[in-house]
Amino acid sequence: MSYEIGTGSRASDLPADYPSPRIVILGATGAGKSSLANVLLGRDKNYEGGKFENGCFRVSTGLDSITKDTCADQGYWVGDKDNQMFTVVDTPGFGDQLVEEEKTIENLVMTLRDEIKYVHVFILAFKQSDNRMTNSLRSMISLFEKMFGKKFWDNAILEATHWNHGEDAIRIRNDSNPPLTEEFWRDEFNNILKREYSLQKGLKAVFIDTFHHDESRHEVEVFANNSKLLWQYAISREPFECKDIEIALTEIRELQNQVDNLVDEEEAKDIEITELEQQRDQLQSALIQYQLASTTSQPSHLHGSYCTLNKCYTSSEFTLLGVGAAVLGILLGVLLISWYKQQCLPDEREEILERKRGLAHQHSILARDGREPSDIFCSRDSDGQLETVSEMSEHSLVQLVGEKATSAQ
Repeated sequence: MSYEIGTGSRASDLPADYPSPRIVILGATGAGKSSLANVLLGRDKNYEGGKFENGCFRVSTGLDSITKDTCADQGYWVGDKDNQMFTVVDTPGFGDQLVEEEKTIENLVMTLRDEIKYVHVFILAFKQSDNRMTNSLRSMISLFEKMFGKKFWDNAILEATHWNHGEDAIRIRNDSNPPLTEEFWRDEFNNILKREYSLQKGLKAVFIDTFHHDESRHEVEVFANNSKLLWQYAISREPFECKDIEIALTEIRELQNQVDNLVDEEEAKDIEITELEQQRDQLQSALIQYQLASTTSQPSHLHGSYCTLNKCYTSSEFTLLGVGAAVLGILLGVLLISWYKQQCLPDEREEILERKRGLAHQHSILARDGREPSDIFCSRDSDGQLETVSEMSEHSLVQLVGEKATSAQ
């Protein structure tokens, strides 16, 4: 079976050192990229790498990535010299250690941009069991999109590796719920890509089993049909230019960088806070010393601020305070004297009346004895009682009464 290059590849426009179409295989560690590349070149699926170094095209049975560099090789499609020559690029696998794989990413970008320059097909290789979008796969696909841009989806195709086409494998897949058919796997993966990466249209998928049995006519036929689908897709694509590929950071690295930046910012803020606290302490110490100095000697230009802090008063204010205190003292003295007089001194009117009563009594004694002093003028009421005493000095009246009492004895 021979394959010819299609017009969409425009091979005449491309450099001659790498025949077209040019196929790049991308995928996670252990997906079977190197094995697929060897089978497409017509080599044994367990090829040991030959002349290539750093694990290129070398198949490993372990979980660690053997391929460390990005390597390109060329040959006839599925090893048939009647077919067209093409170029296949084996790439390192990406796993959970994407942060440590920066050199690998840089090497991939440099090789595609500076050596390969044009790519017709990006094969996204996933295991049959990779029907869930893990963090590793999500970060890996995001990395591809950031490196190549959204246009690379136009040249991408899905490959389900380890998809055994034997009768027992088909029966097991069909017995699952829901049945794991080729259509179901392709649609599920496209749904994930549309949801996660806003993919506008679904990608085509091939199911090339690199470990198919050569003695099984059915498996050989299925292998041939799927490899032919991949070839037809490759020759129908416009070449993707790699000149704009950028060395992108993975999401894990970006998150790590954000964490590092936050830690640096926090340390810088802590240093700034410490410096501000030291400045505050210095200012407080200087202010205390300044206040002590102002208390002992106040310069005239500092009087206003000192008095604001210490509530000092002017001479006029002191004079007004003294006058106010004197007036208040006088008022308090008058009130105190008045109170003392009321509480401690006898009532003058009561004293005069008492004296009048005493004189009236003496007068009644004199009248009873038939002696009525001519120099005492009294008035009596209707009952004959003494009512008033003529205006005579109190001293004279007492003296007169005393003399008459003596003569009466």
